[in-house]
Amino acid sequence: MARMEKDINGRDRDPIGDNGFLKEPEPLTGTGISKVVAPVQKAFEGKDALSYANILRSRNKFVDALALYETVLEKESGNVEAHIGKGICLQMQNMGRLAFESFAEAIKLDPQNACALTHCGILYKDEGRLVEAAEVLIYN
Repeated sequence: MARMEKDINGRDRDPIGDNGFLKEPEPLTGTGISKVVAPVQKAFEGKDALSYANILRSRNKFVDALALYETVLEKESGNVEAHIGKGICLQMQNMGRLAFESFAEAIKLDPQNACALTHCGILYKDEGRLVEAAEVLIYN
């Protein structure tokens, strides 16, 4: 039998959902970031934080993933994978300019990084700047 948890008002809350899996934590009101992210940012270090951010991003939890990528970058500003992940999260939230800056930083650190170059090309294409998109994709 599943152990009952107490919610913030002291009522019993069943941690198992209708589908038999654990329920996801509900987001805090007004923050847009789930209850899990703040402790997770402190709990994961280095590669673990990056891996968890990648998992969150793959599950379309872009706000939470972005927070973790930024935590990784605070400690290791030269992490190309974190810059790319951050850029993708920003791109998926329609923050093209910030996404481009993140991809550009990744390209500065690794000029031949195909992922960063591709995402820059996509941003150029989305803005209608087809010549720049072609130059990024062809000449790099």
